[in-house]
Amino acid sequence: MKNYYPLAHKNEWHYKQKNGNIYSNIITATDGNRFTIHNSATKTSYIVMTDGNLITTDVLEAGSFQPWIANDFKKNDNWAVKFRSAGLDCLLLMIMTVKEIDITKEVEGKIYHDVMCVEAENKMMVNSGLVSLNFFTQYYYADGIGLVLTTSSAGDSHALINYKLN
Repeated sequence: MKNYYPLAHKNEWHYKQKNGNIYSNIITATDGNRFTIHNSATKTSYIVMTDGNLITTDVLEAGSFQPWIANDFKKNDNWAVKFRSAGLDCLLLMIMTVKEIDITKEVEGKIYHDVMCVEAENKMMVNSGLVSLNFFTQYYYADGIGLVLTTSSAGDSHALINYKLN
């Protein structure tokens, strides 16, 4: 079975942003199927939980757990991630769709196999209707490693430069 987000105490992933800044995501605590991850860029922590193949997180809104990925997704599977952003009095959504599965992806000169690409389309609820923000984010997860690359329609990128799995 695939494991697109290997979770264990002290696992760490280090990323380089397009502007050259480097940050880390490190699992700092575990409690059964609940994992606390600290992000050094934002200096905040969030929770990731596993329930069978499904992985949920409150990374977008503390305490609001939403489905993020699953190890058994298939191409074209889709779901909605709903959250409220600080300072905005409206509901935001990311419509997530599995775009590719079992692909090979080169990131920072390293080749990753068995990669799944999930694309998020950002939308906002306005007057009871969904409005596209015309902003898309692609998340590339490699089996046994985790998130290896994030790109967006704005030209952003967060590339995995090294990792340590326990």
